[in-house]
Amino acid sequence: MPILLVLFVTAACLPVPWPEPPLGLGAGGAAGLTAAAVAASLTAATTLRTWAVRRLRRDPNSRARVGRVYGRLRRLLSLVNLGLVGYAVVGLGWGWAVQNTLTVEHDGWEVLAPFAELAVPLPYFVLLAAGWVVYYDAEKALLAGGRGFPTRLGYVLGHVRFLGFLLALPLALYAGIQALGRFAPEVAGADAFRLASLAVLPVLAMTMPLLAKPLLGLKRLPDGPTRERLEALARRLRFTYTDLLLWPTHGTMANALIAGLLPRARYVVFTDRILDDFPPDEVDAIFGHEVGHQRHGHLWLYAAFFLLSVVDLTALAVWAQPKLAGWVGRAAAAEPWWVMVPTAGLAAYLFLVFGFLSRRCERQADVFGCRSVSCDDPGCEGHVPDTDFPAGGAGLCPTGIRTFVRALERVDLLQGSDDPAPDRPAARLLRGAVGWLRAWQHGPVKRRVGFLLTLADDPRRERRFQRRTVAVRAALMAALVAVLVVLGEAVGWRVLLSAL
Repeated sequence: MPILLVLFVTAACLPVPWPEPPLGLGAGGAAGLTAAAVAASLTAATTLRTWAVRRLRRDPNSRARVGRVYGRLRRLLSLVNLGLVGYAVVGLGWGWAVQNTLTVEHDGWEVLAPFAELAVPLPYFVLLAAGWVVYYDAEKALLAGGRGFPTRLGYVLGHVRFLGFLLALPLALYAGIQALGRFAPEVAGADAFRLASLAVLPVLAMTMPLLAKPLLGLKRLPDGPTRERLEALARRLRFTYTDLLLWPTHGTMANALIAGLLPRARYVVFTDRILDDFPPDEVDAIFGHEVGHQRHGHLWLYAAFFLLSVVDLTALAVWAQPKLAGWVGRAAAAEPWWVMVPTAGLAAYLFLVFGFLSRRCERQADVFGCRSVSCDDPGCEGHVPDTDFPAGGAGLCPTGIRTFVRALERVDLLQGSDDPAPDRPAARLLRGAVGWLRAWQHGPVKRRVGFLLTLADDPRRERRFQRRTVAVRAALMAALVAVLVVLGEAVGWRVLLSAL
């Protein structure tokens, strides 16, 4: 979801002439219609919050069932909000209102003010911030246990910090480049500047981990048994890193992640709920999963994939634009609606191609998570305190597999995915489709668990899986390079550079 969210917000900031408001309402009318749409969505959020709180007050034992319904409807409203804001920008004239209101004079022309394009997705940010305020009471009521829940302000600020970490720097750079193109086109058009703009992607990938600590409020994992055990596990797995960090979420998130391409700026982050609610062996398995991403080179693979994809898709757009104009007519191709076609294509590309790649990599990391807590006995029936674990995660045993499976299922449970399957086939099909949409980057947990359990019965499947995954990765990267060469020759490398 974060990747698609960045794409959605960036698409809203595109320098295109958005359609005028309906019925000639003007900027004020567009703002009024957009405000009404935002108010309608917040009314639905308030209704959902009120229902959840009242049900829990009447029947505190219904927390699990209320949580499932609440989580499902809240996720649905989140998707509705994306469509609602998209319609406000294109259909209600909000994008046009921004472009025709937030202007300044430059060289005798009215141009969009610096960073004014960030106001186009503003209704979405309003929905997010107001939604956090509204949902606070339901989230607090649903959280079980004695863990202290943050204040409403702390809860909202925590989400703001996470959103800022995801969007602030990429959007600021994107809007800054556009502003430079309006006010200093000679600089923005220089080859050196275009190459520097392209280099922003790998630079961002290397610097974002350094910004995560202050932006997300991450803290060094305190000294103690947990840190000592994880440090020993890192040494056994031959994993180099900068630090182990704790993400204080007051129990609102159960997650772990690895960030950083380079060892000197590489962190492994655990949310507090992972460390509080999971037994030590499952925490170790989760740590091994994150180490698996580094051991298999996934972070570098993703960086190369996105860099090549950006260049390839730009070259494809340059090559296809004149052909599209000839097919649909130049007047039609100049309409703002056509700008959304490549944007939708990019979303589909990420969902299908990157989703496929990411799911394969997640399974690789899952296997390494199993190996990190496995001995070298393929017939192992259980570990004892003096069990010998091979260095480098070289073992794979049924106990290690079951340990990671339990951790994976526990994460799924805490994230509200334990809803029983409905009886009706159509409902099961719909639930499965929604599950795939939610898990497009990682794959449904049930499928991941099913695959891992087959390895306990036939370890040879793991070796076949690894060979196929390596072949798929190599073929995908070779295809991206081949497409770049073909399109670069077709459109001209100079033309391609000017389009980047």
